[in-house]
Amino acid sequence: MNALILITAVLFLAALQARLPALGWLGGIRLEFLPALVAYGALTFRRRSWAMGLALAAGLAQDALSAAPFGLSAIGYLTACLLLTGITRAFDREAFWMQMLGGALASVAVSLGALITLGFSRYGVLKMVWLALISLVLTPVMFGLLDAARWRTRRA
Repeated sequence: MNALILITAVLFLAALQARLPALGWLGGIRLEFLPALVAYGALTFRRRSWAMGLALAAGLAQDALSAAPFGLSAIGYLTACLLLTGITRAFDREAFWMQMLGGALASVAVSLGALITLGFSRYGVLKMVWLALISLVLTPVMFGLLDAARWRTRRA
């Protein structure tokens, strides 16, 4: 996939994630798109360095547009990327459950970093579970969109 498309995707999804309103009926949770992008990179790219670079860029972009300590999300995304690139050879990337697991793992890794920083609470753990469930649903959709974009750039 072209590096320019990846950079554009990271910046667009980070801005979209920061600008969308919080879902009040879920306790003020925002939709997160970057965990799905990190999971896509970790399960798709042949080189681990490309996936790690994408995870680092996604984490820094998320922290730049949020109130979180700078670099905290990057650590979470890098951890999830390391775990996912380690198991990607053993499992089929095209399986929905693998995509869903990747998105949920990236979301939980970032949420866990925030919980460690802010302190554990019942409400914080509940938010982490909701974010993981949202990522379970959102990640296969993002995989389809990103695969379609990748296919279109190869045909052009």
